[in-house]
Amino acid sequence: MSDSGWNTIDSDAGVFTELVEKLGIQDVQFDDLYSIDSDSLNSMSPLYGVVFLFKYGNVDRSYAKDGNKPLDGEYDTEYQSKGIFFANQIIQNACATQAVLNILLNVKSLELGKDIGGFKSFVEGLDGEIIAEAISNSEIIRTVHNSFSAPNLIVDEDKPAPPPDYDDKNDGLFHFIGYVNIDNQIYELDGLKKYPIKHDKLQTPQEFTEKLPEILMRRIGKYGDELRFSLLGVTNDKLKYAQSIGDDSLLSSESLKRETWHRENELRRNDNMGLLVALLKNINKGLSDEEYEKLLNESRKKSQVKLLQQFNNLKK
Repeated sequence: MSDSGWNTIDSDAGVFTELVEKLGIQDVQFDDLYSIDSDSLNSMSPLYGVVFLFKYGNVDRSYAKDGNKPLDGEYDTEYQSKGIFFANQIIQNACATQAVLNILLNVKSLELGKDIGGFKSFVEGLDGEIIAEAISNSEIIRTVHNSFSAPNLIVDEDKPAPPPDYDDKNDGLFHFIGYVNIDNQIYELDGLKKYPIKHDKLQTPQEFTEKLPEILMRRIGKYGDELRFSLLGVTNDKLKYAQSIGDDSLLSSESLKRETWHRENELRRNDNMGLLVALLKNINKGLSDEEYEKLLNESRKKSQVKLLQQFNNLKK
């Protein structure tokens, strides 16, 4: 299947949280991580895993060309016999959803629901490439994934999808991978790699939050001056948790967070480009070039006055 059937979605905690809810996976929430340290990871307890977003650039391409070896850690070629769920990536635009599935379908304590639970049972024991094909052909997963972006009204079916190492003016593409604790072993699940990647062995599950920051910092260190990274922690539903323990303060903050996420997700589903074009045409209708330029200049002046007022208010 080409990427034309899958839309790009935002790397956003609210998007991922609602996405897994719509897939039927219960008691899961995503939250932004602003610091890579054990205390920050522990604050999300229980931490099911971490989604790592980075720019796929020259460093990744060099490793891909060198036998597609891992940047760190080592391949686990026997992952299928261990019951590890892993899907390779064959759909560029499905990268976010695939990273999420690679994490959650390895968390044994989660209730996956009828659809995703049935999907996992269907592909159990299969290799990453076959599972990737199954994801690409899953109408349920694709429909939920696409529900977080505005409809693509113009689709070029003949346009080939860019390769994973596509580099537009050296700016690269952004890529999602997951880190998760499976049977006291930290695994990196990257759909562009051949197999799951083993990192540190853990003595106890609690060591996950102690060892993971070191692994993430080693990875980030390979990119030199690159600063465009983001992390999302995968945890339990904090709104339900607040309700269960009767924490009114947490309940209030989580309720506000959910309202904000819902509002932002609704905006993502609307294509306002047509409305903007119509408004601009209506404003410009019947105006000469000189009149239109005058209108633009007046608008700029009003904007500058408003910004100056805001700046003066901040100084008070």
